[in-house]
Amino acid sequence: MTEPTRIIFACDESGAKGYADQDEQFPGEVGVFAGILMPESCAGQKLGPFQDLVAKYTPPSGKLHIADLLDEQKQALREDVYAAIQNSGLPCFWYAIHVAGFHRRYKEEQQLLDAARQASASSAVKRGSKRSNPASMHEALFAGIYAHLVAFMEERGKTDVCIEVRSDQIDAPILKDFEKAAIDLLSMAPTVSQSSGFDTATRSVVRGQVSIQVNYPPELAIQTVVHELVFNPIREGDGLVLAADVLANSLNHLFKSRAPSELYGDLNRPEAIASHPLAKSLDAFHDWGSGDLVGDRLYRHPLAP
Repeated sequence: MTEPTRIIFACDESGAKGYADQDEQFPGEVGVFAGILMPESCAGQKLGPFQDLVAKYTPPSGKLHIADLLDEQKQALREDVYAAIQNSGLPCFWYAIHVAGFHRRYKEEQQLLDAARQASASSAVKRGSKRSNPASMHEALFAGIYAHLVAFMEERGKTDVCIEVRSDQIDAPILKDFEKAAIDLLSMAPTVSQSSGFDTATRSVVRGQVSIQVNYPPELAIQTVVHELVFNPIREGDGLVLAADVLANSLNHLFKSRAPSELYGDLNRPEAIASHPLAKSLDAFHDWGSGDLVGDRLYRHPLAP
């Protein structure tokens, strides 16, 4: 048995990252996750130029905070990061979701739940009060970019992998959500939802559950096995995480600057980032298929063409 391919995936987010019960604050608002893949085997060769950027832009006293840099320094850092990524030849990834589309989907689900409650209102079984658990944009974005990472490895025939996810500091509960999203992507176990109610006729508590399982045809089955998944929140000083931060912010700026005719269109196609200086690095797949079914379809903007 060959050794798994070990990779480092540095990533960061920009833009919106709230919950699905929140609507967009301005037309076309998005959340975006971006990442850079580096095989661990070439880290010794390729990490150096990124670390040089940390040394170059960190002030003599204190820590490097991009927001604290002067505008001309920010532009210089962006250009240096772009050059480092281009020279490294490392593949880059992004995943974006429209806030309004995420919110629209949430409202549709709530309407379906309300209709189901009204239909069962006359039943002898009385359920508890309505609860709303809006989905997290932050988690959905990570799930999307992680799926792209797995798809990239599978497309390259690297189906046995160990992944180290590097990021800025993230709260422990969010990291657990990210880990669950990553595990769920490759799990074939059924999803079980349980509920309970009170039967007024028998004066007893009744319980039920719904089990949902997706069985993919052989041609769509995921072959990739992640033998090890480690989340490594970096406190400071990691050049690859710095580059991912700059990349995420630049993509968010690109989406915010779209022309009116492009404002509500697909976000997760090469055409959406064609004007970005790193468009070639971001065009990581040999075959992008027929389109993104989650971010650009399930969560499409209500005003999408």
